[in-house]
Amino acid sequence: MPRRYLRRISRRYRQNRKAWYLRPFAALLSRPAYFAVNRRSVSGALAIGFGISLLPITGHTPIAVLVALVAGVNLGVAALAAWINGPITMVPVFYGEYQLGAWLLRVPPQTWPETMSLDWIWGQLGVIWQPLFLGGGILSVVGGGTLYLVVNGVWRRAAGRRLARRRARQASPTDST
Repeated sequence: MPRRYLRRISRRYRQNRKAWYLRPFAALLSRPAYFAVNRRSVSGALAIGFGISLLPITGHTPIAVLVALVAGVNLGVAALAAWINGPITMVPVFYGEYQLGAWLLRVPPQTWPETMSLDWIWGQLGVIWQPLFLGGGILSVVGGGTLYLVVNGVWRRAAGRRLARRRARQASPTDST
C-alpha cells in the first residue's frame, strides 16, 4: 500500500495552513480524518469517487469531494478516484448504462447513427435521459459498493499477512552469535 507516500503528501498540506490559498479550508485541514490513510478512509474514498465517476453528470471531482466531506473519508483519494472513468471511457460506460436502464424500464433502445453529432445527442436527450440516469444510478451504487468490498478485503488480507509475518519473525529464534 502507498501509505507512507500518501501520509507524506497529506502532512505537507496540513502543515502549510498559513498559505493564503489554504486559508478558506483551515477548518478542513485541522480534521485529520480527511487525510487519514487507513482502511476505512481509503476504501470509502475510492468507492465514493468511483461511484460518482459513473454518474452521467458533469462535475465529478467537486461532487466527490463534497460527498467525501460528508462521509469523513480521504479527500484526495476521493477526488482522484472520480477520474477513474475518464473522457475516453465515458462514452462506452454511458452507453452501457443507457442499455441497462432501457432494459430495466422495458423501453426499446434507440438506434445510434453512423456518425454521432452533438445536435443528435441534444435532440435525443428527452428520450434517453430516464434510462441513462436509471442505469447510471444502479451502476454507480453497485460499482462503488463492489469496489469498497474489494479494496476493504484486499487491505484486510494484506494486513493479516503482515501480522502473520511479524508474528512468525518474533516466534522464530534468532541466532545472536
